[in-house]
Amino acid sequence: MSINALVVIPFIYSLLGELFLSVRYLPGFAPIVPQECSDCGKKFNMGGPIWSAPIHDQDWVTNILADVKSMKDCYPAYERISAVLTTISEELPDVPLFLSLHNLCGTVKCTSPSAVIFRSAVINAGYRISGTHVNPLGLKSDAPMDVIWDVMRCWVKNHPVKTQPADQPGSVILAKEPILQANFARAVASLSKAQAKKVARFLPNPERHWGPKLRAGRQITSKHISLLGEDAVNGCLNDQDSERDAKRQKTEKSDDDDAIAEP
Repeated sequence: MSINALVVIPFIYSLLGELFLSVRYLPGFAPIVPQECSDCGKKFNMGGPIWSAPIHDQDWVTNILADVKSMKDCYPAYERISAVLTTISEELPDVPLFLSLHNLCGTVKCTSPSAVIFRSAVINAGYRISGTHVNPLGLKSDAPMDVIWDVMRCWVKNHPVKTQPADQPGSVILAKEPILQANFARAVASLSKAQAKKVARFLPNPERHWGPKLRAGRQITSKHISLLGEDAVNGCLNDQDSERDAKRQKTEKSDDDDAIAEP
């Protein structure tokens, strides 16, 4: 075999390897979006990345939920497990993100409709909607945002709001006439099966006034009743009064002793 053949053969194998074995990665193409939001006219905020595919195997969730219910005595945290699995089983699996009804109302500065009324309007418009296990007030829907804002515009027409500055996002949104005339008549599917059966989806707080307490060293007053409860506040106030009286008596006794000790 000649020297030229020894040089050419590895070169051919190298080319074949590049043709059949190598993988070439190219940057992806993003959808074209305008510089400003078509709803409020403001700039976009970049977020992400997000997982756009389904995050739950619905068959697996359903089977696990059935198994948990059949062995509920074996699970000390059955109520919590059942609540989470029930909520997940009712989510729209192909909708990655969720809306907050309170945030929508906060944008247009209006009173919030009930979740049933809002769900009914979306369902009557021909779209799907469900809750989410992430947030009790969250809603997943395949309705586009222009439909969601049309629902809010129709709601505000029936429940007027105070005039806001013209440059506010809510003012820009409400300045447009709704294309969709929302129907707020209660839809049958506005309540999930679990809600219709009054199955717990989000557990209540373990006790009254549950949550962050006062920071250490802070004096408790009557304004903390809503946080701690009337009985707890009254007990603390009585203890504080007792401590204050004890300190006053101790101070007065010390002053009397000093006065007696003087020549």
